[in-house]
Amino acid sequence: MHAAAFPTSPWAGLCVGLIPLLFACTGEGAKYAGTWRRDLYGEGEVRMKLASNGGMELMMPSRRWPDSVMKSRADFTGDTLLFKADTSALACQTADARYVISRTEDQLQIAGIGADSCGGRRAALVGTWEKS
Repeated sequence: MHAAAFPTSPWAGLCVGLIPLLFACTGEGAKYAGTWRRDLYGEGEVRMKLASNGGMELMMPSRRWPDSVMKSRADFTGDTLLFKADTSALACQTADARYVISRTEDQLQIAGIGADSCGGRRAALVGTWEKS
């Protein structure tokens, strides 16, 4: 009996190699990824770009933090966002900081767990965010 040979083409190897990469790009934080906004206690609007790989940009209100963009990277572990101590990435990030994150349709809820050595980040993150 002759077994059917698996069809090969130059594209087969490329597809097999790219499929795992496509799944890796989604990241554990894919359901939280997006562009979000919230009011910072009457000081103005904070905007956040959150990537599925944990990359984060916080655009702080200019009244208190003139033209301030805070960039950092976090790891997603289930519903926990972990910013590891790394002063090369952000000078104030001298200790690990943890946040619990949850999402409904168009809202993101973030709560702090313990302290964050970056007080501005904590002030901006904790609260309810609206999808923008």
